[in-house]
Amino acid sequence: MIINCLTLHNFGVYAGTNTFTFHGKQPIVLIGGLNGRGKTTFLEAVLLALYGSNSFAFRESGFKSYSKYLNSYINRNDGTLHTFVEIMFSVQEDKENTYIVNRSWDRGERIREKIEVIKNGFYSEYLTKNWPMFVENLLPSALSNFFFFDGEKIAELAVDNTNTELKNSIRAMLGLGTLDTLDNDLQRIINRTTKKIHKNISVEEVEKLRAISEQKEKEYQECEKQLQEKKTELQNAQSHLENLQTEYRTQGGEIAEDSDKTHKEISNLQEELELNKGKMLEAAMSDLPMAMVGDLIAHIDDKAQGEYQKKIRQESFENLEKIYQNYSGSKASGELSQFIEYVKDQMQIGGVQEQSIFNLTDSAREHIHALANGGIERNVKDTRDLLDQQAKLQKEIDSRDEQLASDLNETVILDIRGQIKDLKEKINSMTVDLTALEGQMSSKHGESLRATSDFKKAVNGLLETMEANDEAERTVRYAYLAKKILSEYTVTLQGDKVEELAETITSCYKRLANKKTLISRIRMDGKTLEITYLNENGDPVEKEKLSAGEKQLMVIAILWALATCSKKKLPVIIDTPLSRLDSEHRTTVVSTYFPNASAQTIILSTDTEIDDHYYNLIKPSVGDEFHLEYHEDTKSTTIEKGYFSKRV
Repeated sequence: MIINCLTLHNFGVYAGTNTFTFHGKQPIVLIGGLNGRGKTTFLEAVLLALYGSNSFAFRESGFKSYSKYLNSYINRNDGTLHTFVEIMFSVQEDKENTYIVNRSWDRGERIREKIEVIKNGFYSEYLTKNWPMFVENLLPSALSNFFFFDGEKIAELAVDNTNTELKNSIRAMLGLGTLDTLDNDLQRIINRTTKKIHKNISVEEVEKLRAISEQKEKEYQECEKQLQEKKTELQNAQSHLENLQTEYRTQGGEIAEDSDKTHKEISNLQEELELNKGKMLEAAMSDLPMAMVGDLIAHIDDKAQGEYQKKIRQESFENLEKIYQNYSGSKASGELSQFIEYVKDQMQIGGVQEQSIFNLTDSAREHIHALANGGIERNVKDTRDLLDQQAKLQKEIDSRDEQLASDLNETVILDIRGQIKDLKEKINSMTVDLTALEGQMSSKHGESLRATSDFKKAVNGLLETMEANDEAERTVRYAYLAKKILSEYTVTLQGDKVEELAETITSCYKRLANKKTLISRIRMDGKTLEITYLNENGDPVEKEKLSAGEKQLMVIAILWALATCSKKKLPVIIDTPLSRLDSEHRTTVVSTYFPNASAQTIILSTDTEIDDHYYNLIKPSVGDEFHLEYHEDTKSTTIEKGYFSKRV
């Protein structure tokens, strides 16, 4: 498994969308940041993306509910209150498969997490619904802290003989969970057997209960038989109904059912058609024929307008003359007479009078003018629309007439319709009977179970009476014997496996430790899983004498060995790995452990842990480098390429 990409959106100290993309060919990914800049947030984001509420980071967080844990990571800088973490990783199985897991949630009255899983570029509904099961097969959550861990929190594991989580994780890695389940089952048998209360019961009472049990079982079997027959009958009836419905459609039954509706539709369409014809007749009786003499209408309009203008001038001059005559009667004026002649000449009045041809009334003239200026074209267009509508209506009428003209056998259709009606009523009745029979069978089943239970209890009571406490004691004795054998087998099996684990821890520790003579060998108790450190003489080394750095070094060796023995090719993520190590131990861890811990080792470090000296040692094995840059103004972290002073 290789992590290809991790995206954090409004998650913790990361505001907005921040993406870590890993594509280096070397095994180490180096992520640098000062304290509080988001290193531990990176680790918890990986755990959250993979495990959700089953993440050990959530279990150790102290939050009482998962929703409060999610709420604590919502970054509110952009005001959206929407957060998601998304991890993309590849797994080499029969072929390389790529998975993208996205967990998102929003701040609200109740936080609801949404998960989406994409495999090889396509959404997988199966993986989305069953992701917890899938990831447990890929990397069991009980083993995850072997691969993803905080260096500041693990040192005490090396000296704590009672660390339950570590021991449970080791047992999970060794595959001993099934044996634990079997041991618990045996203990429940012992507890149940020792609590039995023996009751005196006669053989006659047992036989009576046997007869009742057999009778109830017979009644139940008979009811079950009837139910099965009824189900078969119902299925046959439903199948027959489907065949009848198919034949009904084939014979045109649905067409016959719709005939009244079709007749009504035809009647409505014919009414529309008649209305359409009436509109066309009105148009033909009105101005539509004028379209045949459009040029003449335009000529008449032109002449009529000229005659109208001439008439207006004539009437105006006559009015002017009357005014002049009234005026000249009281006072003669030569100049005014000359003015009247001048107006007459300008208005071209007098001389040979051109005869008016049309002499149209005002309303007739305005009507002709409207026709000549677009009225005819509008009438023609409206008529064409009416013709198109008429053709469409006639087509719909013909279609429905054709539908009604289908050769239908009314007698056959009515017969099939009657059969369908009768069969539906029969099916409804059968369904009611079936429901009642199911209830009856459930009741009979309950009676049979109770009678059988009473009979078995009576038999057990009789046997207990006959055998007294001997049977119970024998059962308990054999159960304890089985537990003893199981315990010895578990210890033997566990011992065989932990011996390999202890040797691997020893090998890993010797590759890391600089005091080779202090601890020569690590031994693990096959029963208790307690770890003992031995010197070169085989004497135990007190764990309390180990320095803080040596403790952390031992835990690194243990985790390295557990990851190796698990046979799982998974990435390793280490948060603040060198915090308690001296310079010599740091050099060993940097040069030996980091390059060999996994095919992908992600190191989350401060500048005082991986400084320039250790950076130069580790550089040949580094594929990707990042720096977590904190912005005081926004109180948020962004991702930059390069490690601290090596930033690009």
